[in-house]
Amino acid sequence: MADGRDTMSAQVATVAEPALSPSALAEATARLAEQARVSVAQAQVGNRGIGSAIIWEVGQPDATGEAEATVITNAHVVAAGRSERLTLRLHDGREIEARLVAIDPEHDLAALRTRAQGLRAAPIGDSGALRVGEYVMAIGNPFGIEDAVTTGVVAAQSPADPDLDLEPALPPGSGWPGRRFARVELVQADIRLYPGNSGGPLFDARGRVIGVNAMVGGGLGFAIPSNTVSRFLDETGRTGQRAYLGVQAQTVPLSPVQRERAGVSHETVPLIIAVEADGPAEAAGILVGDALLAVDGRPVRSAEQLVRLLNRAGTAGQQRSVEALRGGQRITILLTPVLRAAA
Repeated sequence: MADGRDTMSAQVATVAEPALSPSALAEATARLAEQARVSVAQAQVGNRGIGSAIIWEVGQPDATGEAEATVITNAHVVAAGRSERLTLRLHDGREIEARLVAIDPEHDLAALRTRAQGLRAAPIGDSGALRVGEYVMAIGNPFGIEDAVTTGVVAAQSPADPDLDLEPALPPGSGWPGRRFARVELVQADIRLYPGNSGGPLFDARGRVIGVNAMVGGGLGFAIPSNTVSRFLDETGRTGQRAYLGVQAQTVPLSPVQRERAGVSHETVPLIIAVEADGPAEAAGILVGDALLAVDGRPVRSAEQLVRLLNRAGTAGQQRSVEALRGGQRITILLTPVLRAAA
């Protein structure tokens, strides 16, 4: 009979996977880079490259073969360009114009719209499923070298150390002064990023974009998670329009008594602290001090979630049913947001 050590060895043998040979790993990496490059563009102002961009979504082509596309880059790339229009140099050498439709400086994201033939969207991955130690690849245009590749592994997925100064991966002379980056969730990778990588993709081993490369610091590269980008697009709309209410709201806690009276279980809600004159909220009868509980029956727990619910695909600009707590009483308000260009 085999002893315990023999049994353990057999168990280990059944779960271990054969390691890739160096030549097989090199071949797989080169093949992944070749496939991924087609969805990466260089962001230019004039003839000067200032960063990178990702073809995120492509619509259905028309009779001419052209299609509308959403392109993602960093807010600081757009700011460095000092223009709402950028030139994108594609992998095949074509240069096309793109216009800014939405920007989120807090998360360092910008959405561009363009139209051309033969655009190919990058596969998008779930950044929430990333594990520390996973293999990642960055593609960008450092120092003007187009479609350059660098590889590494995920070191962490969390806000950056507050004592660490992060700098944008932009070329010298771009006009962007650099600043301490907002303390948001970031994919931190043991990967070398250089000026010109800003706005480019961070791919996983399956060739899916799991981040937008943005900053460098402490020997690490920092990327905005792909799930953050998806929320940004959901909130702003693919056409650059978003639902406008004409209110200011902040997230506040509800006491147990208030939750019982309102018939809700969530502990926080958006509280209206200002209502703009002649806006949709004023027209619907929303007042300062109203605590919003639900939108179309969906609980709303924060001011940020309120924005996402109002801008859900296919519903922005339509009449919405809002449950609110006013003076201790639960009321229903019907309102219709106005669509405005995202900014």
